[in-house]
This record gives sequence, structure tokens and C-alpha cells, in this order.
Amino acid sequence: MPTVLLSHQQESSAVQLPEIHNHLLSRRKAGFSIIEVLFALVLLGLVLVGVAVLLTRSLVTAADARYRDIANGLAQEVIEIYHRERTLTSWSEFITAGAGSHCVLSDARRFADAGFTNTTCADSEGVTVSGILFQREVAAVLNSDKLETIVTVKWKSGRQGGTAEDEIIARQDFTNWL
Repeated sequence: MPTVLLSHQQESSAVQLPEIHNHLLSRRKAGFSIIEVLFALVLLGLVLVGVAVLLTRSLVTAADARYRDIANGLAQEVIEIYHRERTLTSWSEFITAGAGSHCVLSDARRFADAGFTNTTCADSEGVTVSGILFQREVAAVLNSDKLETIVTVKWKSGRQGGTAEDEIIARQDFTNWL
């Protein structure tokens, strides 16, 4: 314990100040300084921002996976139209109607349907699912006894302000089996 010597008194009458010393120590240990509090708040803020960024990225990734799944289903639907037509028509009818570039709209179930156009898709044409416009285009090229079809499904995702364009491509070859 510190001792304080008073100048007008003898050394033996030194006053001990344990109460003041203990009071100062307990006051320091009792609470946090403003710097410690600010540091803790900044650290907590950084952690919360990191969590928010991770949640946002996971939501975007989940939405992209959902749109890709929808696009795969729409591409498969077009390939099924080609399978159906190949089964129900002769080879010459099939290649006459199926070859070329086509935009496949939502109501197309056969080559003869109005939704199976002989052009590429205009900006507003396609299939709308969950508020997203999916455009299905087919490029079918006759190569010897084989009709090579390439189905491209395009859509604009919510990334980059709704301007990021994604696409999937599915391929299927059809042959003249007769």
C-alpha cells in the first residue's frame, strides 16, 4: 500500500490511504471505457454486415438455381415436341416442318401450332414463369440423315439490375430410322 508522508508531521505518523487506492482500482475495473464500447460496436457491426452479405448472396444463388431449373424444363419440353413430331409424322414431313430457326411460345405443343413460329423470338415473346420471361429458340439443321437440334433458352435474371442475361443450351439429334 502506498504511504503518504505529510511534511508537518513526523515520519511515524504517516497516513495510509488504502481506501482511496481501493476506490480508484474498483472504479477502473467496474466499467468499460468509451473506447472499449466503440470497438465492440464496430466489431459487431462488421460481423452483421458480413452476415447480411452472405444472406444476400445465398438468396441470389438460390434464385439463379431456380431459374436454371425452369429453363432446363422448358428446353426439355421443346425436345419432347420434336420427339412427338418425329414419332407421329414421316421423316420428310418432320424435316420440312422442324428444320430452320423457330421461336417456341408457351402454347406450342406441335409444329403446326401458332406458338411454334418460323422466326427467332422478339424481345417480348416467350414463356413467362414467376414473372421472368424465358425465350426458347430452336436451330434445327439437316445434316445427311440426321436433324441436329439446338434449343437455347434465354432469360434475364435479377442480377445487375435485371440486365444480366443467362442461357442454357440443350442438343438432340434425330435420325431417319426408316
